[in-house]
Amino acid sequence: MQITFDTQVAQSLSMHEAVFLGWLSEHYDQRPLKTPELVEIFHFWKAELVYKVLLRLEERDILRVQRDANGFCRLTLNANAYQAQTGCPCPVRSDQPLMDDNLKRHLKRFQATDNLLHQKLSELIHQHSQQLIDYALEEGLTEATAKTTLDKFLHYVSADPDRFWNADLVAYWRFWVSNTLERQPSQKQPQDGKRARIERSAQHAASTWLKKKSQDSQLHHNVQIETSKES
Repeated sequence: MQITFDTQVAQSLSMHEAVFLGWLSEHYDQRPLKTPELVEIFHFWKAELVYKVLLRLEERDILRVQRDANGFCRLTLNANAYQAQTGCPCPVRSDQPLMDDNLKRHLKRFQATDNLLHQKLSELIHQHSQQLIDYALEEGLTEATAKTTLDKFLHYVSADPDRFWNADLVAYWRFWVSNTLERQPSQKQPQDGKRARIERSAQHAASTWLKKKSQDSQLHHNVQIETSKES
């Protein structure tokens, strides 16, 4: 592999971190990958060094690693932390969201008009599409369902410019995700999103409260109080 790095980044951080960030900005296509693949890419380093560089960049909040249950991760740069700690502007390619073909088609369609709502939707896709997907995943949707849901959301919103031109699209997306979750059929395995955990916690608290009330009621009715009679 051809090694490319910024000398100013190396002076601000370290040579190893600069090399890794150089690869990230020039060669990484933002596809999900597993850590052993990174070790193979940087085969000229010891595996322990690759892990150390990843950990150090995460601790600096320059590198953000989104991991899933299957061991895949997606790497993105925190532009603000990158510039603050290196003095260099964040590489543009690394800071762009990962877009599937549907999002690219939406973006192309919205950018082709001067419609104010379409301008807002273009900005939403270009700058926040990954955050929208991440939110849906945290709430309990699968990645495939989250992407399909976002596609439907964009079609629905863009079809009604008079209604949504001045709307908070991010807030409406959260409402849309909530409705999608409620419409999903019940599953045998409980979901593990934040919403599901909150609901399970509330159900547990309610169950505990009712059980205690039942015990208190039994104690009140079952204990017989006797009074002694005077002779």
